Formats: sequence, C-alpha cells, structure tokens
Amino acid sequence: MIRLIVADDHPLVLRGIEGLFDVAEFEIVALCGDGAAAMEQILSAACDVAVLDINMPGLSGIEILKRVRAEGLPIKIVLLTSHIDDDSLMDVVREGVDGLVLKEAASAALVTCVKAVSRGETWMDRETMNRALRKLAAPRPAKLTDREVEVARFVAQGFRNKEIAYRASISEGTVKMHLHNIYEKLGVGSRTELVLRMRDRGLT
Repeated sequence: MIRLIVADDHPLVLRGIEGLFDVAEFEIVALCGDGAAAMEQILSAACDVAVLDINMPGLSGIEILKRVRAEGLPIKIVLLTSHIDDDSLMDVVREGVDGLVLKEAASAALVTCVKAVSRGETWMDRETMNRALRKLAAPRPAKLTDREVEVARFVAQGFRNKEIAYRASISEGTVKMHLHNIYEKLGVGSRTELVLRMRDRGLT
C-alpha cells in the first residue's frame, strides 16, 4: 500500500487526482488545499509520496521540495504543473525532485510516476527529461572508474547509500566518497541529476 499526500489549491483538480488512485493499491492520507497544510501533513503523517502542485498559496511545491530536502525527510516528492520553464526545471532537478508530471499528460502518467518513485526511481515524461538533459549538456566529463559506474548504477536503480554499501561490499563511508567523486566528475549536484546524466551516457 502506497500512502499519499495530495495538494492542489483547486478543489476540483484535487478531487480528480484523488479519484485516479485505486484504493486497493493506494491510501490517501491527506488532501490539502494549500502548501502550508501540505507541509504540516508531511511533517506529521506517515506517508510515502507527496503529490504537490507547483503553484500553491502559502508554500509552493518547489519551496516544499527544498524544505523536505534541507531537513532530510524521507518522503518522495512528485510535482504537478501545467508548465515549467527551464530555470524552474533545473531548480527542481538540482533539488532532487523524484517525479515531475505535466497536468496535460494522460491521467495514467501520474499513477505510473507515483509507483515508480515509491520504488526509488526518478520519473519524468520523455519531453521534460530531454529538456533537462539539454540543459545539463556540458563538455565531456571525466571518465568514471568501474567502481564509480557501479555505484552510480545502484543510485539510478533507487538504492540508498546503506543498501549500495551492502550490495557493493564496501563501507557506507566509501560509498559517500565515490558519490562525491562522481558528482565532481559529472558536474551534478543531486541524485536526480546523476540519474539523468547516467541515462544520457547510456549507463543505466
């Protein structure tokens, strides 16, 4: 059962989103009409994924994402938007957004996204992902070592540092060292950026 918080300042949209999720697979923990209420629920409720409209009164979805990341909260963040400009797109990618869904997309896309991020994956529609990759384009970065490629692939598969350490038979501290080197070599600043860069280089 995937537990959700859903936030949108339009009541009809909010109820429409609620109706997309089969009660056999999902539990809607809270429906929120603004960002402040969503943040309160994120802090107090046991929840797996928060589905947030980017533009909400009080706190925007992007502001909530930044606070969640700054406080190290484990909840996955999926942002919903009608449109996102390149600067905002790169902002949320650098903050490590787990999923991004355009409201014009088929309703099934949101359900697919939520399921993917709950498994530890990063999900965006192909067009948005391609935009992000174009913005991330840079001179050819330094080559990763075989161990760094292995660690980066584990990240792309959604594993956290402790799980990577176990699977790679190395310490968690060594995983962090490899990630620091990987971030430096690829010029990225978040796990989401790393996943996009790995996909761009055909390493996932």
